[in-house]
Amino acid sequence: MTTQEDACDVLVVGGGMAGLVAALQAQALGARVNVLEKGPAVGGSLALSGGTIWCARTVEDLRRLVPRGDPELGAALVADFEPGIAWLRGLGATLTPLPSEPHRSVYWTEPNPRVFVATLLARFASGGGRVITEASVSSLRFDAAGAIAGVVARTPNGLRSFTAPAVILATGGFQGNPAMRAQYFGPWADRLITRGNPHSTGDGFWMATNAGAAPSKAMSSFYGHLLPAPPARVPVNDFIGFTMYHSEQSVLLNLRGERFTDESLGDETSSQAVARQPEALAWLIYDDVVYRAFARRPGGGGARATDTFYESKALGAPAAVASSIEELAAAVDALGGHGPGTLTTLRDYNTAVVAGAAAQLRIPRRAKANPVTTPPFYALAVTPGITFTLGGIRIDPDARVLDRAGRPIPGLYAAGADAGGIHNEQYAGGLCLGLVFGRRAARGAASQTKPVNQ
Repeated sequence: MTTQEDACDVLVVGGGMAGLVAALQAQALGARVNVLEKGPAVGGSLALSGGTIWCARTVEDLRRLVPRGDPELGAALVADFEPGIAWLRGLGATLTPLPSEPHRSVYWTEPNPRVFVATLLARFASGGGRVITEASVSSLRFDAAGAIAGVVARTPNGLRSFTAPAVILATGGFQGNPAMRAQYFGPWADRLITRGNPHSTGDGFWMATNAGAAPSKAMSSFYGHLLPAPPARVPVNDFIGFTMYHSEQSVLLNLRGERFTDESLGDETSSQAVARQPEALAWLIYDDVVYRAFARRPGGGGARATDTFYESKALGAPAAVASSIEELAAAVDALGGHGPGTLTTLRDYNTAVVAGAAAQLRIPRRAKANPVTTPPFYALAVTPGITFTLGGIRIDPDARVLDRAGRPIPGLYAAGADAGGIHNEQYAGGLCLGLVFGRRAARGAASQTKPVNQ
C-alpha cells in the first residue's frame, strides 16, 4: 500500500553526494522530494571521503586524464563542474580551492565532509524534504504505458510502495558487493577492501537493468587505492592515512615475484591491476630514498601526517625491512611470496633503471623509475581498496537512463556511481560525478510534473 506521505514528485534512491545534490536541486525547482537511504544515515561515500571535490579544468585535460571515458558525458561533466561548485556555495557550503596540478580544479569541503553532509541535509529538511533511512529499494514500479510510477522498498516494518512519476537512482555503484566485484573485476576481486560506502551493493544497477536498462562501458573498471593487506584492518575513518599513493614511485610484484603493471601510471591504476593478480595481493617494494620522500607524508588539506610503512606494519600487514635486496627477497619468501623471483626481478629492474632503459623492460616503466639501491629496503603486502565502480547504468548527458536500444526509459534517471562509463580505467574525480549529473538528473525529474523555473 502507498500512503499519502509516500507519494511525491521525485524519488531519490540513495543519500550520498549524487542523492543529496539531486534532492536539493529538484526541491529548488519546486518538486516534492523523498530520499530513500539504505543505511542508517545519509552521507554515503561522501561522508567517508577525504572531502575534496575535483574535476579536469577543460575537456582536453579530461581526455588526457581519462582517454577511454565517454566523450559526450565527459564534456557535460567539465561544462557543469564550476557552476555546480558555485551552486553548492549558494546553499551555504564552504568550499576552499586547493593548489593542484594545472589541469585540475580542486576544492575542499571545510571543515570536513561530515559537516558538508550536515549542511546539505539541513537545507533539504528546511525546504520540506523527507528522508527515509533503512529503506532498501528492491524494485522499480511502472505504469501501463511503461513509465516510472515509483519503487518498492524493504524497511524495518516490511515492504512499502513509494509513488512518484520520476525516480533518480543514486545508490553509489556496486563496490560493496563481493559477487559483482568477482564477476566484473576477476576471481580474486571478492577479497578487495571496501574503501567507500559498504551499502552500495549494486541495487540501482540491478533494478535498472532488470527493467531493460543498458549497462555502460567500463564495467571492468573501478576507482580505488592500495591499502595494507590483511590481517591488517584499516579503520574506516582513516583510509586516506593508509593509502599507498607512493606506489607510483615504487615497484609492485605479484606472488610470483613478477612486475605486472607500469607503476608510474598511478596508484588508482595499479590498484585495478593488483585486483587481477593471484589473491588480489602484491608486494610494494622501495628503498630508503622513496621511503623518506614519499612513504612518509606530512599532514595538510584535511589529511593527517602518516608513516604508511610502519603504521601499516603495526596494523598487522605482512612487512619486512632489510639491509640488502637479497635479504629482502628472503624475507618476502618467508612471508609467502616468491623469493627467487623477487630477487631476479629487482636485479633486472635496477639494471634497466641505471642504464636508462626502464621503458624497454617487458613491463615498461615509462616514468618515475626510481632504483631500489639505497638501504634499508622495504616490502609491504598490499591489496586494493575499492571506493566506487566506474561502470554502471548507461545514461545520456541529461542523466536519463537508456534502454538496450538507446532510448530513454520515461521517468528514470541515474547519477553518481550508478551512472557508468564517464570514467574508464583512469579517473578524474568522483564527487564531481554526483554534483554534475545529480543536478542534471534533478532538472529532468522535476520537469516530469512541474515546469523548470531555474
